[in-house]
Amino acid sequence: MKRLFLLSCWSVLLPFSAVGSPLVPEPASAMTGAAAGFWGAFYPSPTPGFAGGKRPDGPSNSPSEEIEMQPVPKDNHDELPGDWQSVIHLAVNQHPSISSSIAVLESTTFNIEAASAGYLPALTAGITSGRQQQEKDGQIATVGLSQMLYDFGKTGSAVDQASAKYLRQQATVLGQIDTIIQQTALTLNEVYRYRQLTLSAKEQVTSLRNILNLTRLRADAGASTRVDPVQAQARVEAAEAQQQELEIRLQQENYRLQSLLGRSIAHARIPAPGDLLPVIEGLGGRADLNKNPAIMVAQADVALAEAELRQFTAQRYPTLSLEANTNKYIGGMANSQSRNHYQNIFLSLNSTLYQGGAMMAQENAAIRALDAAKMAVNTRKMELTDQLRSTFQSMKGLQYNIKLLKKRMKTITETRMLYREQYLSLGNRNALDLLNAEQEIYRAEQDLINAERDLWASEVNYGSLSGMAREIFSFNGSVIQGLQLSQ
Repeated sequence: MKRLFLLSCWSVLLPFSAVGSPLVPEPASAMTGAAAGFWGAFYPSPTPGFAGGKRPDGPSNSPSEEIEMQPVPKDNHDELPGDWQSVIHLAVNQHPSISSSIAVLESTTFNIEAASAGYLPALTAGITSGRQQQEKDGQIATVGLSQMLYDFGKTGSAVDQASAKYLRQQATVLGQIDTIIQQTALTLNEVYRYRQLTLSAKEQVTSLRNILNLTRLRADAGASTRVDPVQAQARVEAAEAQQQELEIRLQQENYRLQSLLGRSIAHARIPAPGDLLPVIEGLGGRADLNKNPAIMVAQADVALAEAELRQFTAQRYPTLSLEANTNKYIGGMANSQSRNHYQNIFLSLNSTLYQGGAMMAQENAAIRALDAAKMAVNTRKMELTDQLRSTFQSMKGLQYNIKLLKKRMKTITETRMLYREQYLSLGNRNALDLLNAEQEIYRAEQDLINAERDLWASEVNYGSLSGMAREIFSFNGSVIQGLQLSQ
């Protein structure tokens, strides 16, 4: 009968619950998470992106995230600052990855405050209800105050852990800033490189077309064969294909720079870069590895590992606290007591005597983690030293190479003038000599442009590796997305 009665009740209640019976209230429309506690078992688990856990019948109405394959400038927002340093500042002050790192840094400050709260007293309150003693029912209201007096470094090591995490995240923010500085500077460099190469390619096409017109005139006059115009035409077509390839690369680098800046730069002028060598040479040929954010992160990991080791070591020892509380009887129990409230004050000494070897295992693990963190610092310094020396030698080699290329450009330009005079007046040079000389000039000019851009890229990489990128581009002492950088 009891089972039959329950089934009857369920069959009656089921239709009402299906249409939104007040017995099981529906979640609020703005609710994005399931109810907590016991009643949470009766609410449906919400589907991500839909309030109340209900999925609509139709397609998702989430906003579109479409992008244009060929973005165009809008509202005249394609003007760039007049110098590269300002452009780099523009990228750093709007990049979302830096915003994310700064937000994480701000959250770690609250972890330090939470850990430091262990030094302060804790106030608690509560009520116990039920049969307290003999046959009396009632409640006891309790207000307690606890103050840690000495814990052998448990709280201090917790504060040190939180502080080490803060320093680590601080170094991570600096590393992210350096990364965006480096990426923006190198992208600007590539845009400038391909603009110069494209201009050089256009000049080559123009020069080859002039030669083509010259050979056609001479062939029409009978001064040369028809082979010369055919050869010149082939060179013009090859040069036009090279120009097209360079224009595509230039467009790709423009889009990459546009992504870093968060604005269209389709018609923006890219000024010539400033020389970084005086700043780098001002360092005296030496670099402080401790300024590199990667080294700072590794050193913070060592501090974190040391704090964790102290934390696990302190768990062996007891914690001494001062405890005080006041209690008051409530209900029928209070009538049977001669005093309906009482106070206690005492010293408390608590310690975990045995955990199955867990504390020893944790301490041994922390020791190994500390050794690994120290070795990671040494490894990173070794790698960084090798990269810095290699980049520095690359800069020296490129400086010497640029001097040679400039001499080569002067020589080959004189050669082209002589070849053209001999072709027109003396006739002891053919069109192929003119075409080869023109191509040689173009290659020499390309090599010079690439060498100068490679040198500037090496200077940027050296500044980033040495941790001097923020100083080179005048970021120290400035405010970046609400974060004040130190001098």
